[in-house]
Amino acid sequence: MFLQEFVRLFYDQPEWTVVVLTGLAIGIGYLIGGRVAGIDLNHPVSKWFDRAPLLGAAGGAVAVWVVVRLVDPDLNALLIIGVVVLGALVGTAIGWLAGAAVRRRVRSQTPVPAIAAAAAGAVVVAEVSWVLYAKLISTVDWPSAKLRIPFPQIDVVTGTALQVGGVTIQRSAIFTIGALAVCSVLLWFFVNRTRMGRGMQAVSQDPDTARLMGINVDRIIVVAFALGAVLAAIAGVSQGLQNTNIEFRMGFLAGLKAFTAAVLGGIGNIFGAVVGGLVLGVIEAMATQYIPGQFGGSTWKDVWAFVILILVLVFRPQGLLGARVVDRA
Repeated sequence: MFLQEFVRLFYDQPEWTVVVLTGLAIGIGYLIGGRVAGIDLNHPVSKWFDRAPLLGAAGGAVAVWVVVRLVDPDLNALLIIGVVVLGALVGTAIGWLAGAAVRRRVRSQTPVPAIAAAAAGAVVVAEVSWVLYAKLISTVDWPSAKLRIPFPQIDVVTGTALQVGGVTIQRSAIFTIGALAVCSVLLWFFVNRTRMGRGMQAVSQDPDTARLMGINVDRIIVVAFALGAVLAAIAGVSQGLQNTNIEFRMGFLAGLKAFTAAVLGGIGNIFGAVVGGLVLGVIEAMATQYIPGQFGGSTWKDVWAFVILILVLVFRPQGLLGARVVDRA
């Protein structure tokens, strides 16, 4: 809901991208400082204390840059150099003070050159981002987020529907089924047959024990989120091809139905989620076609989907293909 309303209100106002660019500058400055320092900043106990000098340096440098830009958005080349130098100096001082404040809690001491590199890198990235914003982002003709936008059509995937034995099949539906089969098989292979996938299963069962076994839990979490984003992108392309028009609110109901399909098939079961999605789609189609009266038709198809979700949660909470978990004393 937050993302939907944020897009609706601010998508055609590019000023909010400055905040994103400053956050990006702090992140890149931290990475530069960490590379120069050459120390382990991921210790599970002291990692935030170890990172404090670099984050303080990058954040302090960007804060100085933001203040100067708010006072005078238009600076000449000489003043820009001065702002970069001033930000680097102030950021280095803030980073050094942050390191001194947490010195007793850190596992690795961050050298001053690394702190200076983090501050200088952050302020330089912030200035370059400002130039990109001023020259590119602010001049883009942003389309309205409140209107439905035509989705690009692909000749092979979209076009004239196929006729098979008197049945009309849309090309986009064939693409969806093909993408479903390929993605589900590849996902199953990744989770069950690769080292990273097995580590993902271990983290889902017991992250603390997995960490003791040498598994990088943070990396596993990042990979899981990235993998989910990739699959969501494929699903978004499929839905766009079928609907031909897209809008910023169209993913909300699809997300709810994806959760319903996962619960219906069994949480944690890949092929259960596939079966749950197919069963949900068939139920919606049959309810639309065969339920008479005021409770039928396309208007009520979403209602029947969530009726199925309630019934599954009440009578079979583990889903159609999920295994029942028994707690024993």
